Amino acid sequence: MRFRTLVVLCLLAVLAVPAFAQEQRGAVEGVVKDSSGAVLPGVTVEATNVAVGSVVSTVTSDTGVYRFPSLQPGTYSVSATLQGFNPAKVDSVHVQLGDIKTVNLTLSVGAVSETVQVTGEAPLVDVRQSARATSIRNEQIDLLPKGRDFSTLVTQVAGANQESKLGGISIDGSSAGENRFIIDGIETTNLRTGVSGKNVIADFVEEVQVKSSGYTAEYGGATGGVINVVTKSGTNSFRGNALFNWQSDKLESSNRPILRRGVLNNAIAEYQTYPEDKYNRFEPGIAVGGPLVKDKMWFFGAYQPALTTTKRTVNPTTSGNPNANTFNDVEQKNAVQYLTANSTTQIGSKIRTRISYNNSWSKRTGLLPSQSGTDLLITKYDIDRTFPNWSLSGNLDWVTTPNLYFGFRGGYYMSDFFDAGVPNEIRYFYSQGNVGMAGVPTNFQAASSFSNLVTNTSANKDKQTRAYFQADGTWYVNAGGQHTFKGGIQVDRVGNDVDSGELKNLVRIQWNRTLSGQRGTYGYYQVRSNGTDPSRGFMTFGSVHTNNIGLFFQDAWTVNNKLTINAGIRTEQEKVPTYVTGDPTVPKYGVEWGFKDKLAPRVGFAYDLKGDGRWKAYGSWGIFYDIFKLELPRGSWGGDRWLEYYYTLDTFDYNTLLTPCPSGPTPSTPCSGRLIRGPIDFRHVGLGADYVEPDLKPMQMQEAAFGFDHQLAANQALGVRYVHKHLVKAIEDTGALDANQNEIYIIANPGFGLAAFAYPGVPYPKAKRQYDSVEFTYNKLLSDNWSLRASYMWSRLWGNYSGLSQSDENGRTSPNVGRVFDYPLMMFDEKGQAVYGLLPTDRPHQVKVQALYVFDFGTSVGANFYGASGLPVTRELGVYPPNNLPVQYKGRLSDGRTPVFSQTDIYVQHEFRFANGRRLQVSLNVLNLFNQKTAVNRFSTYHDSNGIVPDEALVYAGQASFDQYITAQGVVQNPLFLKDNGFQRQMEGRFGVKFIF
Repeated sequence: MRFRTLVVLCLLAVLAVPAFAQEQRGAVEGVVKDSSGAVLPGVTVEATNVAVGSVVSTVTSDTGVYRFPSLQPGTYSVSATLQGFNPAKVDSVHVQLGDIKTVNLTLSVGAVSETVQVTGEAPLVDVRQSARATSIRNEQIDLLPKGRDFSTLVTQVAGANQESKLGGISIDGSSAGENRFIIDGIETTNLRTGVSGKNVIADFVEEVQVKSSGYTAEYGGATGGVINVVTKSGTNSFRGNALFNWQSDKLESSNRPILRRGVLNNAIAEYQTYPEDKYNRFEPGIAVGGPLVKDKMWFFGAYQPALTTTKRTVNPTTSGNPNANTFNDVEQKNAVQYLTANSTTQIGSKIRTRISYNNSWSKRTGLLPSQSGTDLLITKYDIDRTFPNWSLSGNLDWVTTPNLYFGFRGGYYMSDFFDAGVPNEIRYFYSQGNVGMAGVPTNFQAASSFSNLVTNTSANKDKQTRAYFQADGTWYVNAGGQHTFKGGIQVDRVGNDVDSGELKNLVRIQWNRTLSGQRGTYGYYQVRSNGTDPSRGFMTFGSVHTNNIGLFFQDAWTVNNKLTINAGIRTEQEKVPTYVTGDPTVPKYGVEWGFKDKLAPRVGFAYDLKGDGRWKAYGSWGIFYDIFKLELPRGSWGGDRWLEYYYTLDTFDYNTLLTPCPSGPTPSTPCSGRLIRGPIDFRHVGLGADYVEPDLKPMQMQEAAFGFDHQLAANQALGVRYVHKHLVKAIEDTGALDANQNEIYIIANPGFGLAAFAYPGVPYPKAKRQYDSVEFTYNKLLSDNWSLRASYMWSRLWGNYSGLSQSDENGRTSPNVGRVFDYPLMMFDEKGQAVYGLLPTDRPHQVKVQALYVFDFGTSVGANFYGASGLPVTRELGVYPPNNLPVQYKGRLSDGRTPVFSQTDIYVQHEFRFANGRRLQVSLNVLNLFNQKTAVNRFSTYHDSNGIVPDEALVYAGQASFDQYITAQGVVQNPLFLKDNGFQRQMEGRFGVKFIF
């Protein structure tokens, strides 16, 4: 026993490392008493997984306590037997990921009967935990409307929204780059952007859990939410299904209008509705699961490719462009090979294992012509891109004694992409159209966005890898109540090996435009190059690996039968790599944080108000740190390479622009025309004390939450929660312009250290994001043929910084290198006031309802409704052309909101039942049932080609007027300004048939 104790203490104190939410288990515990209330030791307690058929057992302690610390999520029947007493059980105990359900049993004294006495009520409320976690269960996955990926299920949760302006899923106001995604125990978050890095088709999913707030010290690396996905498992019954799903343009409504410049007149705006592409998506699939060894080992496997063929026809009629070229039925194919396989083992009541493999390899074959009809007839479309993507994970839970158990996990995740068939040619692109421009022959006239090539960007590789190992230990101790001490060990090794970029230069032509008062006969143009090979454009190159390590310790202290205190602390050691190769003077790591730099205390409480498991008050407070993404080191520390040259445009023949510089532009080898500016280095390598804040602090978020849960009945619960979250510090590339208009950046905490002042005597605004919400929820599990989950939320999202993805940039996902702090003036309005206000994804009111009804004759109808306030609209004006750094000169919410948004989705299924449990299901899934067309975005940039050059001293003194600058400097208003330029997706349908055997 001393040896085991020593092992546990070593694990907790020395090797404990953050488990980034690889949680794959739940728990059931309780006390067994007799009818007089006396505790009963030596009672045999069994937990039977109703679906799988597995049984685990234990014996109550001297205090009548029993515990199942490691259970596969599912529905259980918990029973107790003791000689001389009538058996007792509680049915329908729903155990979800991370649950600690309390199930107390009472045995009546008397002659043993063969009838099992059902005692108590299965708990819905977890009275032991202070974290907010919502699980999406089987019936919600199978019988409610959804998209094809698991991520479309997440938005059923209150406070979790798919926000295109944030680049993905936003949880409690956070940006899409701040979540952690876990698939079968292995983290699959994109290492560069922080969004989901792996698709799993929804048909494979058993449960999705969303941790929103209050999660314990065990979990780190997220300042948003933790999204945990578990795929389906086998059972004691050999079961399987064969299915077929079909989506098509024939099951959709018409496309939404596109806002664009006039094809024949660039000075006006127009809406064009392009016809739908012809497309079909076929999903044949098969799944099989069953016992390898009955009651001990089970398997599950499924294969479901998604095969999509798209055909596009473009001509003057479809494009609304009388000069459009004609393309008939240009074809693109997309194939995704979805595959999942796992094996689960229950060895007695002490050891449980699971090994899981998930593959979503995909390939895109061919590209499609531009819908505007501006492509050349000789354009090459046979360009392919392949996306390998897979994960492998394994876990083992070992219950050594009722008071001690260990968990071990390991896994590997890989994602990559590479191209084939990309033309090795110079790409010419019209930033503005020139139709009708005097002096330009018609064969050189085209609308805006014309390009001679679809792309000249090719990736040889962009491989992301994550390998990890984790061990955790849990020890139950009675001392002034029951303590649950927990710690673990994890080492994450992440890597990125990238070689991609433009094979030749990119030339962007600014017809009839002026740059800082200078232009040629036809305007000006810009050439993109890089510092390594002048003949090529933008490039990304490098290979990096780094290890992230941390520590955590936590205790769940149940003081009495009502109060549980959850307390813990975690820390991390993190090293952020650089991409510079071959230079011994450049450090391997741009930033290093030790354990003392990322201390994150967490504390919470859960109080069973009446001691009956039906009323819970809870609260939590904690500090959370981000795990650094690779976007910044790729862009700022040697991975990305981008130089820009600006020349007068003195000829209409773009093919001759690079004739004087056949190997690409250099300062000594200029291209055609007169050099106006350049080279401007947009990816200056900035390392050392001049470019990186010497006392740089990690991104930190602090939160506090309070709530009440009430179990109305065995299958119904109410809840209310208040949460406050605010950023303490952010990390961004804070910028300045040198004499040559190069954007020079300092990696800093805005408002601190090197970024403390924006102008002499003017403090630099700190990065702020404050989120407050109150939510009310009602949940009824499926019973009596119906289920319902409903929520109302009031919230406020305020500050000047949206987070690791950029809502001010319409969903750009570039962690730590957004545009917002690229120049000090960008953080002020025209009167020199810091621009704080409602952020672009603030939605004061939100309503969500998921309803399901199953008719006795085999038909089920599931519906999802979402309604929310519109989004703030804030105008921007560029300063210092050609950089055109956006300034929100009238303050946030300057131009109202987009309209109120609402959408109703529906899923209808009918089931035919046959002998021997065979069934045939026919279904129809419809998103946006009523084909609503609400505007979801407005074009907010005021200037057309170039903005203004302000007098900064007057701005900071509060004496400037940007309207006067606009008039005095002749700034032209963009014709798209404040017009709707994004709309709700059209109605989409999917037909499915499934045979279950």
